[in-house]
Amino acid sequence: MKKTISAILSLTIVLSAASCGNSDSTAPAQTLSTQTATNATETSETSAETSLPESTAAETTEPPETTKAPETTKSPVTPKERIVLENKMTPCELALAQKRDFSILTDAKDLECPVGIGKVTVSEETQIARMELMKEYYTEEEYNDSINNVSEFEFRAALVNGLEYNGFIPEKGYDGGAISDYENDYPDMQTYFDSLTESYKEMGYSLSDSVDLVRQAKAAFNAVIDNSVIDLPDRYGYYTDIGKYLDPGADYRNKWTLNNDNIAYIKDHTDEYRVYDEELNTFFVVHVTTPPDYDENKSYPVLFMTDGVWRLNDHAELYKAMESGEASDVILVSLGYNYNIDGTDEYVRFMHLITYRRLLLDFITDNLMPYLGENYNIDYAYSTLFGHSMAGVFSHCALCESDKYDNRPFGKYIIASPALWNLYSNRPGLDPECIDTDYGYFDRNDTLDKKVSLFGGALEDPDYSDQYEGHDSTLEGLEHLNERLTAHGADVTYKLYESHHYQYVSDMLLEYIKTEYPPLS
Repeated sequence: MKKTISAILSLTIVLSAASCGNSDSTAPAQTLSTQTATNATETSETSAETSLPESTAAETTEPPETTKAPETTKSPVTPKERIVLENKMTPCELALAQKRDFSILTDAKDLECPVGIGKVTVSEETQIARMELMKEYYTEEEYNDSINNVSEFEFRAALVNGLEYNGFIPEKGYDGGAISDYENDYPDMQTYFDSLTESYKEMGYSLSDSVDLVRQAKAAFNAVIDNSVIDLPDRYGYYTDIGKYLDPGADYRNKWTLNNDNIAYIKDHTDEYRVYDEELNTFFVVHVTTPPDYDENKSYPVLFMTDGVWRLNDHAELYKAMESGEASDVILVSLGYNYNIDGTDEYVRFMHLITYRRLLLDFITDNLMPYLGENYNIDYAYSTLFGHSMAGVFSHCALCESDKYDNRPFGKYIIASPALWNLYSNRPGLDPECIDTDYGYFDRNDTLDKKVSLFGGALEDPDYSDQYEGHDSTLEGLEHLNERLTAHGADVTYKLYESHHYQYVSDMLLEYIKTEYPPLS
């Protein structure tokens, strides 16, 4: 049984560490194009994932053109009863949360994730679920024997760059010399790593998987040697395919849309946090830009932007609007991935924003926003959640399932060019029926007490026409969402820009902050 469990855990690691380029991890084509760095006065976004038609790819975005004029919204008065959120982060997540220096332009060595080591309990339920997924790797006799003998067990494991390593880890005090893994003795740790590499080879692991696993082992050993290990509290094992996109040794900061002048402008006003979510098994990077003349004793709404890989560059222009008096003060928050995760990758975004959108909603609602509320004085009632394309699918889910949470961190939602047709993918668990029912929100509620802004590009439908497969196009889905919400008496602003899928977003955010958060009289 010991060997069976060991094989299951080892295979789990491989599944977690495998590249997103594997044939079995291909997601539907991405709808949000990769955005590239531009000069100091103009932002241009080009597609590296789903190219625009040749006839339109080089077009310059025209000034925004309204098809349905939004109502002018005045900033509401301070609520009589301040919303306070409960932080539901686990002890493990709290131990790994870290505020760090603004590091988007710093040396790569400063970006390494902490190594946390602690005890993990694997339940019978978890083991059986994993065995079922891996059934093809065992004979019927081996599988039945494993199922009949399963029992809860514990082991010591390390979290290295967001991936769980459950191989041998030396105890505290190890100095890098001779080592024993309880079965064999080694004169030094390099000999142990050579033996480990050979073992993975004999077990049939690919070279890339073996390299990643040995790299994790080295990181755990080095953390013990230099005494930089974070002691993690007891926790339960989470074995999902979320980690398959993560390259432990990568640095994807070159994928971030960055304008050096803009980054320099906000650097001294921006805090950076690295936050871990245990359910998603992912490290996120969160950038928080405080408004001009920020006063920690005053309360500010948050403009929360998903896809930080593209939105960090917008912080400066939004900050300047506050600085010039065109908008009132707002805390700007953008959620991105740790720099060893490619936030532009279609598989990464599909996994979090589509497949596991409810887990991401849990993280933002019950972990991240309450955590930020402990560091900043946030006016949640007038805060905004923004999502575009796949993230527009997520923001639709966040809006329509907001009533299921005790924590209510947002009073306003932006749903921009939602690629709702992605929910008709053949991946399991996507429940496309949630589109037409708006997640059953109006079956549970008579009214929607949120302000909703729906945005799109009037020219965008042809951009991805080969991906609709008979379902609503992006704009048709947006129009039908507007019709449903309006029919229920919701407070909805609906506007199309003379633009393709993504070019309007920066202009829209700037217009939004001036409209929804106008200067206080």
